[in-house]
Amino acid sequence: PYLETYIAIAGNSVNYLLNEDSTLQASVEITMLFKNVDEVKEFRKYNIVSPPLSNTTNVFPSFIDIQRIAIPQGIYNFELIIHDNYAPDTLPDYKIIDIISVNFPENEIAYSGVQFLERFKEKSTNNIFVKNGYECVPYVSNFFPDKVKYLRFYIELYNAAKELGPLEDFLFLVHIEKQNTSKPIKELSSFSKEQAKNVNVFIKEININKLPTGNYYLVFEVRDRENKLVLSKKKFFQRSRYIELPTEQLEIDKIEINATFAESFVNIDSLKFAMKCLYPICDQSEIRFIENQLEANELKLMQQFFYSFWFKRDENAPQQAWNEYFEKVKHTHQQFGDKLHPGFNTDRGRVFLQYGPANSVVAEKSESNAYPYEMWHYYRIADQTNIKFIFYNRDLSGNNYTLLHSTMRGEINYPNWESEIYSRTGNNTGRAKRIFNGE
Repeated sequence: PYLETYIAIAGNSVNYLLNEDSTLQASVEITMLFKNVDEVKEFRKYNIVSPPLSNTTNVFPSFIDIQRIAIPQGIYNFELIIHDNYAPDTLPDYKIIDIISVNFPENEIAYSGVQFLERFKEKSTNNIFVKNGYECVPYVSNFFPDKVKYLRFYIELYNAAKELGPLEDFLFLVHIEKQNTSKPIKELSSFSKEQAKNVNVFIKEININKLPTGNYYLVFEVRDRENKLVLSKKKFFQRSRYIELPTEQLEIDKIEINATFAESFVNIDSLKFAMKCLYPICDQSEIRFIENQLEANELKLMQQFFYSFWFKRDENAPQQAWNEYFEKVKHTHQQFGDKLHPGFNTDRGRVFLQYGPANSVVAEKSESNAYPYEMWHYYRIADQTNIKFIFYNRDLSGNNYTLLHSTMRGEINYPNWESEIYSRTGNNTGRAKRIFNGE
């Protein structure tokens, strides 16, 4: 087994030094530590240098580093430190701490990790980007902005021949699904017929030009000749697409709600409140529809939307799905709400409803010199591990804590959060940093 690491340095985020030939060049020191308990099992320390640039340039392109690290199977505490060699001494290093599991069974069918690609092509000669005859330039992110029209990936399948039989036919299916519904998007689904080998390589691209803004999974499935699911894997990604979203009214107003739970909402104010409760788990188009209908006051259309919302999430029991969610909403109000702020409309309530309960919570209400604060720790959300949320109460009263900082992708990230917590007195240190680091 081995790990591949991909690091992309944004060219405009580092400092440059003037070389003797009057070109500009950046240099970044990378330190990687892989620890099993407290023992260092693997260590890398090296420099990445940018291409030399003209000293009159205003364009600073990104530059990429790839490492392949042979490492025994196991669970590792991973530390990454990035240091700009030409930055002022006062600039702090960039640090990441994560947990990495290396687990490839010798005789069971298994996937490799998923590599997103900027581009790929067949290549007969070797370089650091080449794997199994393809030059694979990594796309070092799981965020796909509007300008990116294709999602490209590389993945390997191991031991299919041992599991299914040598050269046995099987289906390899790929699709994209919304995170909040877990339903495949039909237009973004495909399959291919394959023959089982010790290593099967899959490299493909999917046109996501029309994929709306939202959180998604890229899903892989292996199915045998009887279409029985043998193995599946998901890879989380985010999409941002700037479009004028349709109201969806033409589709919603055709939904039949007779004898459904949505028909029981006869009080328009009660239904409006129920729809507002959905904000933490809505996508962008659903939020826009709700906001439009809160002004339009069309009871039946709101009933139709409300039923459709829960039917998308659970076709077999949409009412039960709503009832279970509403119990969570009531819990957020008991824990995080007050007379002025419904629990679902607070930062803590929204995070609870969107991501579920944290694995651990540290609440500090009386630390000297600090605003009251809470730290929530999630072991895993989607494909991200070791996620922290920091909330604080700057008003020193009530129960409405504001989200100050998080390590979750897509959430507010404020590196100077510690000084904000202690800005009450100007003392910039205390227990918060040690708690955040798990000490």
